[in-house]
Amino acid sequence: MTRLFRSILIAALMLAITSSAFASGSEKETPKRNDNDKKKQAINVYNSGVMLMEKARTEGQKADSNFAFNYRATSSAKAKRVYERAAENFSKAVELDPTMVSAFSNLGYCLRKTGKLDESLKAYNSALKLDPKYAQAREYLGETYLAMDDLEKANGELKFLSEMKSAYADTLAQSIDIYKLKQMSKKMNESN
Repeated sequence: MTRLFRSILIAALMLAITSSAFASGSEKETPKRNDNDKKKQAINVYNSGVMLMEKARTEGQKADSNFAFNYRATSSAKAKRVYERAAENFSKAVELDPTMVSAFSNLGYCLRKTGKLDESLKAYNSALKLDPKYAQAREYLGETYLAMDDLEKANGELKFLSEMKSAYADTLAQSIDIYKLKQMSKKMNESN
């Protein structure tokens, strides 16, 4: 082999090695950049969902009595439609970022307010799988149990929140008290 041919071969190999190293380095950065873009998109979609959820709450307050502790679906058709739109946003947010605990929790809330209790439970359980001490999801889960007439499980969530010394324990306790009053009232009406 001539010296010139060897030099060309070595140069070509060095170029191939350098190109390969550069290409593999840029491949590692692309998924990271995509993950950051997805997280940003998830946050934007989540924030839109929160705005819709607040709009639905305001609309629901006009139609529902004891709205602050109304653990069942809203009676307002307009509020339900807005909750459904918010739920779509939260679903998209968790699709983009499956670690977004608050999006799972709010998704569960919106599903509960539209009467989709089984789907609501799944969303809360997804949130609690990511963060078992996420108090807001526990409160919402307890209220979903009330909507399903499962006082025992609601009391279990209250106990958990009370042991955590969470302010959400007070909210769930008030919902449980209203649930009990409604049950007593229902029994009294049935006996008359």
